[in-house]
Amino acid sequence: VLNHLRVQLEEQGERFLPICLEERDWIPGSPVLDSLTQSIQHSRETVFVLTERYVNSGSFKMAIFLAHQRLLEDNEDVIVLLLLEPALQHSHFMRLRRRLCGRSVLEWPHSPSAEAW
Repeated sequence: VLNHLRVQLEEQGERFLPICLEERDWIPGSPVLDSLTQSIQHSRETVFVLTERYVNSGSFKMAIFLAHQRLLEDNEDVIVLLLLEPALQHSHFMRLRRRLCGRSVLEWPHSPSAEAW
């Protein structure tokens, strides 16, 4: 999924959309919180590729908190949620997010030829 997204956004199409990847773009040895904060602050959008395991992790909770802070401080909603597992769409958070910001919640297609966007 991640490699497909990277290719689609950075290498194909008319618009070049660079993405920030932890394993490629973060400075080794820098505190994770600093790198995460900088990535969110300097990005036009923050795409969360969601699995149930990731949603329940501390990493996701911190990242989504920082992205919500940008919404509160800068009045910019930069959050895009890409759901990899259908069960995630039934959570209260996802239903609320879909109702308030429907265009920012995407489901990863089961067919390789279909596109999430």
